[in-house]
Amino acid sequence: MPASSDQLLPYRPGIDGPFGRTQANHLLRRSSFGGTAAERDALLDQGLPAAVERLTATPEPSGAFADELQLLDALTPLEDAQLARAAWVARMLHDPHPFRELLTLFWHGHFATSIEKVGRVRLMQRQVAMLRERGPGSLRALLSAVAHDPAMIIWLDGNANRRHHPNENFARELFELFTLGEGQYAEADVLEAARAFSGWHESGGRFRFAAGEHDDGHKQVLGASGTLDGEDVIDAALAHPACGEHVGSALFAYLVRPDPGPELRRSLGALYRESDYDTRSFCRALLQSRAFFAPESRLALVRSPVALAVGSVRSLGISVDSRALALAMADMGQSLLAPPSVKGWDGGGAWLNTATLLARANLAVALAQAGGPLGVTPSGDERPLQRVRDELLDLLVDGAVPGWVSERLVSEANSHAGLLAAILSLPEVQYA
Repeated sequence: MPASSDQLLPYRPGIDGPFGRTQANHLLRRSSFGGTAAERDALLDQGLPAAVERLTATPEPSGAFADELQLLDALTPLEDAQLARAAWVARMLHDPHPFRELLTLFWHGHFATSIEKVGRVRLMQRQVAMLRERGPGSLRALLSAVAHDPAMIIWLDGNANRRHHPNENFARELFELFTLGEGQYAEADVLEAARAFSGWHESGGRFRFAAGEHDDGHKQVLGASGTLDGEDVIDAALAHPACGEHVGSALFAYLVRPDPGPELRRSLGALYRESDYDTRSFCRALLQSRAFFAPESRLALVRSPVALAVGSVRSLGISVDSRALALAMADMGQSLLAPPSVKGWDGGGAWLNTATLLARANLAVALAQAGGPLGVTPSGDERPLQRVRDELLDLLVDGAVPGWVSERLVSEANSHAGLLAAILSLPEVQYA
């Protein structure tokens, strides 16, 4: 394996390896949940640098998608969590630039906040909208927005953080989960940071700075000292060398492969810092790196329920009811707006157990059956089963199934729907 720093160098098609259908499929799965064969072929025509540039662009919505968003926004005042989930799923399915939602989903897990405690759907929707807007840009601006977010303040008891009675919840998670990781700070840093954030409250669904509850005394946090406030603490965290490693490695594990290891973590931290913590620039570097296209990175990530469901629909080019799809995601273990703890979802192999595998099989059947509970639009497909099998395996898993499995798929299928359900249930399809 190349040195860790070399793994982050740009992948050179024709020198380091090909950029063909397998690589383009891989890029679509990781940057866009998935895509159709036509979308894959368009990437090949563009070439790798231009493809990554386009895939990670997040322009303002326009045309039919903008019209759809207006309809979805009309649901916001209803305070219905299931409708809010359905609206988000609809964005994932229909956004011509799905990297926007893929990254929003990452931050939703990173800054895990749950409707179960927040209690107000509109505040959760505002938080997701903030993650969507800020997520691709400056990590510093994102952290500041998170610290001011009413849902986060409720989630981590910000209103209990007062001048003479500091509450450490947000300060602790800021360091342990959001920026530095375990073992990179002292308990004194947490207490002093809590003092810096005292008075950062929520009132009526809005951020409110309660000046009388803010401790404006001298503080020392992560080597910074003075009459520090929350913004100063964020700056101190970003200046700490562990920040780039912690957040950069989390993005690497989301987009490339799990467990980068100590040396690669250091290289990731350096790369993120060199980008001035610009998340889009960092992600672009990851998506066209040698590490990304290394054989050990392909089909190396267990697909989350959201990634599996959205990716399957986008790859197949079918129409589904987003509310039913959101319910299917919850059955598979991922209920949007309700991560199970401050650590978010465990991910990886934790997604797969007896109950969730059954739910994944049920999703496969529902997607394959026209008129099923997900409301799939019938395709009227009349192609030979062997051709459909080959095209789907090529698109979904780069053909990476044993020959006997491929033959059995056709011999045991008595319809296109049966074949599709069998393919979507394959172990290989559970990975991206």
